[in-house]
Amino acid sequence: MKNIKFSEAIDQGQLCRELVEALKLGQIVCLPCGGRYRLLADITNEAAVIDLLQAKGRIHKAPSLVFVASETALAQVTANVDPLAKKLAHAMWPKPLTLLVTPHPELPRVISKQLAAAGGKIGVRMPMDALVKDVAVALGRPLLVSSANKENKGGETSPAQVRKNFVNSVAVFVDKGDLRAEPLSTIVDVVDGKAMVTREGPVPAVEVIAIA
Repeated sequence: MKNIKFSEAIDQGQLCRELVEALKLGQIVCLPCGGRYRLLADITNEAAVIDLLQAKGRIHKAPSLVFVASETALAQVTANVDPLAKKLAHAMWPKPLTLLVTPHPELPRVISKQLAAAGGKIGVRMPMDALVKDVAVALGRPLLVSSANKENKGGETSPAQVRKNFVNSVAVFVDKGDLRAEPLSTIVDVVDGKAMVTREGPVPAVEVIAIA
């Protein structure tokens, strides 16, 4: 694990390039995002996805969040983007709003087989954190995301715990010190042109309903 201390003085362009290069090599990186450290892998790389699952110890109950660089990149994750999902993404992103979608059939088989949540769907959103978004843009492919903790255990806000848990799994770790956890995103499932809020977070359900 290469440990990089994050500061405002750091060359973020160079840091982004280093992270993207690691992802292109099929490696896992760990970045601060949304008040917790997150493991990231190229979702189109089946070996990288399996490595992330094994690192988490969550083969049977896999992480199911994907970061995309823009609303148009939804089409890289799902083949059937509901018009209302597009509308919500356009109006809300990069606010913490996660849309549930059916995995694209061209994604590696392990995605639809192991990553899809109940109902065969995965969550997609655009990250608010600038560095993570820059990485997604530069990579040009969706990112599989999971909190940097072992199954049923905490530690995703602590650099020391992240290093302890993932020293042999993560290629590059961006250390921003101890983090203060932020509320989890609002989750919306769009079915047949109707939006259902399955978890209310920072984006209020009334805002979602107003757009829908």
